[in-house]
Amino acid sequence: MLKNNQYHHLSTYLIVYISFVFAMVVGYGFYGYGVDFYESYYKPNLNWGGLFNQLGYRIATLTINEVHIGVQIVTFMLALSSGLLIREHIKFKDSYSLIFFITLYLIAIHTWPIIMSTSNAMRQGLAMSFIFLALTANSRKNYYWMIFFSICAIFMHRSGLFLSLVITFSTIMNYFFSNLSHGKKAVLHFSFGLILLLSANFVLRYIGLLVYSGDAGSRIIGGDFRWAFLSISFAYIILTFLYRNMLDNPFNLSVYYFSFISLSFLISGLNWEYERLGMMMLFPYILSFGIILNRFSYKIYLILSFIALLCLTIVMGMYAALN
Repeated sequence: MLKNNQYHHLSTYLIVYISFVFAMVVGYGFYGYGVDFYESYYKPNLNWGGLFNQLGYRIATLTINEVHIGVQIVTFMLALSSGLLIREHIKFKDSYSLIFFITLYLIAIHTWPIIMSTSNAMRQGLAMSFIFLALTANSRKNYYWMIFFSICAIFMHRSGLFLSLVITFSTIMNYFFSNLSHGKKAVLHFSFGLILLLSANFVLRYIGLLVYSGDAGSRIIGGDFRWAFLSISFAYIILTFLYRNMLDNPFNLSVYYFSFISLSFLISGLNWEYERLGMMMLFPYILSFGIILNRFSYKIYLILSFIALLCLTIVMGMYAALN
């Protein structure tokens, strides 16, 4: 079992090993490269962007002695952080073998959020990786590491700032409301969620925290996933009124408050950004929804969810888009 220290250490070695092999395979073009790679990320050591972008560009295009290793680094971080996040969350159920975890992990790293971030949305992929690590540290109550990984996410891509604020706020709310009854928790968190939604919408519309030109910031890429993510957000918020454990820790609360605040992007017409943010939080959504199930059901749910996501990735032509 994963709770056993021996299996825990072995799974850590396997996560690192699989991440390294996956990074080499992707980096050498076995799956092909995304459009963004051919447009900009193939260039060596790009010095583009501002405060919340420049480091992300540097890492994504890192070239040493004319050898481009940016894709390998991004892919390694994506695989490593995903493995640690998934393992940390399924440990709560205390019933899964190492074989189950590795099987789930291998499926997960071949799905949309990972495979499309290895050479396409690379800076967002880096931010997502550090957000996953921050969520993992938060689940372990390693708050210094949570802060460290959140800061790293902030300087990879501006989406990292948004998600880091969500995680920090959720952690604070969990601390203050942890001893309240479920009914009071549900009402208070819902009230704060609405306030955050209205505030974020005001920021996006009138203060100009995010600056976009023309229509480039509102295009939907690959397919229209707005209604899917909207349905997921509403379903999560509604279920928190029925299941206490969906509001009982900072991980679930991060998903909860994200469900509110992300809607401000959709309301503001930032469809492309809303889709990408949904992509970044898809793994946490899948893991968090399953918390309401018993051990056996959770196992089946996770396998079916990630297989379904893999099938969607293939059917939507995301592998075909890599050249």
